[in-house]
Parts: sequence; C-alpha cells; structure tokens
Amino acid sequence: MSPRTPAWVALAALLAGCDAVPDKPTAPTHKARPKAIASPAPLSPAERLAAALRVVPVGDGRYAFGKDDKLLDTPFGPVLLRHGHAPDAGHPEGGVIAAYYLREADGGFVLAKAFPEAAMSGSFGDLAKWSVSDKFATLPVLVVEGGGTWQGCTVGDTDLIELRPTGPASLASIPTLFDDSGMAQDNPQSLTGSLTDIVRDQSFTVRYAGTRSFAERYVRRGDRFVLEGGESQIPGC
Repeated sequence: MSPRTPAWVALAALLAGCDAVPDKPTAPTHKARPKAIASPAPLSPAERLAAALRVVPVGDGRYAFGKDDKLLDTPFGPVLLRHGHAPDAGHPEGGVIAAYYLREADGGFVLAKAFPEAAMSGSFGDLAKWSVSDKFATLPVLVVEGGGTWQGCTVGDTDLIELRPTGPASLASIPTLFDDSGMAQDNPQSLTGSLTDIVRDQSFTVRYAGTRSFAERYVRRGDRFVLEGGESQIPGC
C-alpha cells in the first residue's frame, strides 16, 4: 500500500472485493438432432409384381392372361412380360407375349412403353412354351416356341426376341420341328432340333435328330443371328 493512500480507502476496497458475486458459469448449449426418417421396407417380389400389374392395360378382352407373369430387372429398367392365350381362337391364331417397359416412381411403377404383341406364335390361340434367357445376348432374350399342324404336316419354330431399350426385336426364327408323316405317302420325315453350343452375342448351333441327323450354325451379324450357308435343310410343308 502506498504510504499516501488513506487507510479507510484500502479497507473499503477490501470489503468491496469480499461482496462481489462471481459470474455464473454459462450452461452448455445442445443443438437438437433431427430425427432419422426410416426408409420404407423394399417390396417383396410378389409385391413388386402386383404393383407392376396395376399400371399396365387390362387388354381388350381378346386374350386371357395366366399366372406366369414375369417381372424382369433389365439394364434399362423393369420389364413386365405377360403370356396371353385366346380361348376361342381358331386354328391359325396363336398366343402372345406382351411386354411392358416400366419406370420406378414413388415406391411403385409407371408405364413407359407398351408392346402388347412383342411375340406371337402357335396355333389354336396359344403358343407352346416361353422363357427368358441370358445365354444368347447381353440383353435378356425371349425364347418362344410355337407351331401347329396343317393338312397332316406339323412344323414348329423357336423365336429369339431381344429386349432392347427401344423395344423387343427379333434376333432369329429357327425351325425346330418338322413331321410330314400325316401327308407324305413315301419317305416321311420327322426332325427335332435343339439349340446348343451357345456363345453369347456370337453364335449357336441347332442339332437335328430323327429321320436324319445334322447340325446348322447361326452367327450374329449386327442385330440378328443368321444361318451360315443361308438356307436350312428343314423342308417346308
């Protein structure tokens, strides 16, 4: 203390310090975290198929569609395939595969493009068999089998139809059945072909057995598979 400072001034300063109230500590601030919004559970395969069926046309009544619908996930989006048969059709009429290109939206689908007759084959209102294969091309390929008997001659074809972003397109139509025993008086023929030795986007071979045994090879040229040699040994009716 300076010798010039009065004693009473020093005492007042000391008492003022004793009465001072310390600042209250600042309470920490906590920002409220936003609540996480749960994503909807993904649809099961059956639910996805049901959602796809809700957005496609019901048809004009000409064909009845069965329970073998397929929903494909392709590189360009979902595609719904439906197999239809005509219940009251005559001999020349076949069955159909309809293709519907879809787009996912709001947990479901919307229709982008419709191809109600993507494939037609067979007789008496229906085709024989159909499936989807990844063996013939990078894109999915419809394999459709159909045929019929005309005046004692039975023929069958296998059609390969590629599902392209722009729509279904024919890759090849291969004769896989021939039997003229119902019309030929002499030397009837019976031949059945099987598609084998498949090399994706390149080639495949059709091996025939029956009255004769031989093989024919198809090679991809651009957008189609073409028969080497240009003409099949399978006769016409």
